[in-house]
Parts: sequence; structure tokens; C-alpha cells
Amino acid sequence: MKTKILILFAAIFIAQLYLASALTISSAISNPNQIQPGQQIGLDLSIKNDLNNDVNNVAVSLNLNGLVQQIGTSQQIIYPAVPFSPYQSSNQKVIDSISSDDHESVHFDLTANSDAPSGTYSIPITATYTLDNGTVVPNEQIGVVSIIVNAKPNIVVSSIGPALIKGQSGKITIQVVNSGLGTSNFLSINLGSINGISITNSNNAYIGNINSNDFDTADFNVFVNSNAPSTISIPVEVTYTDSQNNQIVQDNALLVKTYTPKEARSVGLTSGGSAGLIIILIIILIVGFFIYRSVRKRRKNKRNGQ
Repeated sequence: MKTKILILFAAIFIAQLYLASALTISSAISNPNQIQPGQQIGLDLSIKNDLNNDVNNVAVSLNLNGLVQQIGTSQQIIYPAVPFSPYQSSNQKVIDSISSDDHESVHFDLTANSDAPSGTYSIPITATYTLDNGTVVPNEQIGVVSIIVNAKPNIVVSSIGPALIKGQSGKITIQVVNSGLGTSNFLSINLGSINGISITNSNNAYIGNINSNDFDTADFNVFVNSNAPSTISIPVEVTYTDSQNNQIVQDNALLVKTYTPKEARSVGLTSGGSAGLIIILIIILIVGFFIYRSVRKRRKNKRNGQ
């Protein structure tokens, strides 16, 4: 009985030694620290040998296709596949040997898929190595590294509203286009003080989310002073957040022209001149018609009198 107990304690001690001793990732550095879809990233890993013995033929692998665990007759996904591919290299690097309690480094170059969604992706790292006694330890998970994909929006602001006429009420329409790869979230527009123009409603408009390759508009009611400059700069502040919840404040200055009523008619921006001309022509035709009838009637009466 005592012998069995001793054997059991020895087995537990050996198991604890084995579990406590392994290869580990002592540091992981990515450059840059986050990327956009289609961009490249460098990954430097420092592998530490926590074993009491040296290890040889250490094959370190990035499991880009995910990691599964066999449970009975089925498989359980521990880590899903990630949207990265090795760039001009392999997803496995080999270290000849790592001495006990020492470090060795490996470098990987990766590229994110062009359609990679924004998010933080975990990549499990495994290693296969040989102990001094010749025992091969296969596919031991030695750590996990994370890479951030941040598909950034690119906001372009323009003014597409109708002509602004001096001395009249008008409207400024601001168009916001997202030409970037990511969604702009919680987007709002704020107009600053405008020389020669008074904003008659709120100077702030909330738009919300704008997806990649999409746009939206906001209208602002204004009154243009009669002495407003011919060219006016409109300060437009756009505020939104990206996929990582980073707030972005973008200041823009949009140039718009103002016109006197006469200038607007002369360049065809308003229909006042054309409408007046049409009315005059109609009056002339009506007057001409009555004159024609009157002249014709007098001639007819004159013939009858003869």
C-alpha cells in the first residue's frame, strides 16, 4: 500500500513538472499596431524555453486557419480562422535550438485580406520541438497573439445646395461622402459662424452611420444679408467614430458664392427675368389681338357703309 502511494505521489510530481515546463511567448510586437484591410503587418515573437533542458528543431507556427480540439468523435473550434495570409514567407519558422531558460526570436510578415472586417483577431501559436532525449513534442500551444484590423472611413464634405441670393432666405445643403473602407459611426455636422449669413434653424445636424461608398446630406435654413460678400467660407465640423470607437473630429472650410437678385437672373440661377419677359409678351399679344379686331371691325363697317 505504501509503495502504491509513493508511486502515485511521484507520478503527480512528474506531471506537475511537465505542466509547469514548456515553451512560452515572452513578448509579441506587431508593426504597425493595427492595420486596414489589404495592408501588411510584421510580427516579432520572442520564444522562451522554460524547460530544464535544451530543445531542438523548434517549429513555430501561426495557426491562421484556426485551432480545433478533438472531443470524442467530434471537433470543437477553440480559435476560428482569421483573415490573414503569410506575405512572401511561410506561416511557420524553425529555430535550430533554444537553451534552457533562454530566448530566441522569430519574425512573420502577414497581409490582411482586402475584405477583412474590422475587429480584433486572436491567432494561436503552436510549436513542435525535440527534447534532448529525442522525444518529439508535437503541436504544443505556446501562446496567443492578437492583431487589430481597423477599416477606416474617409469623409469628404461638399456643399451642393441651391444658389444663395442676397437679401433672401435660402438653404445650405451639406453632402457627406464616405469613400473609405470602414463605416463612420454616430456622424454629426456642425456649422460655425458664417460671415454675412444667419442660420435660422439649428446649426447642428445628426446623420448617424454612413457605410463605405455611401453618402448622406443635411439641410440648414439660412438668411443671406444684402451686404454679404460674394464668396463666403462656411466652417463645417464633422464628428464621428471609427470601428475601434476612436472619435474623429474633422474641420472643413467650404467656399460658396452669393448673388444679387439681378446677378442670379442674368446667369440663369433664378427664373424671375424669364417669367417677366413671358408676361410682357403675353400682354403684347393680347393688346395686339384687340387692336387687330378693332381695325378689322372698322374696315368691315366702312365697306358696309359704302
